[in-house]
Amino acid sequence: MLVDLILDRRDGANYSPSKFVYEVKEYCKAFRSYIPIYKALLCSSEEKVKDELCKYIDEEWYGNPMIKSYIRSVSWK
Repeated sequence: MLVDLILDRRDGANYSPSKFVYEVKEYCKAFRSYIPIYKALLCSSEEKVKDELCKYIDEEWYGNPMIKSYIRSVSWK
């Protein structure tokens, strides 16, 4: 799941923006709700990507403030 990618990065896994985009794209096949995140990664500002990732956390992970804080603290593009 997408949260695993976020948490892996937070825990020190190597991060590649292009790999992240590819993995989100692959997840979109099973989880249609990830499409706005994928579109933001392709076409939007860094702030929009963070907004979409935080929206996902709000909807799927009860708005976990620690995860949202981490999302806001790093660059995803």
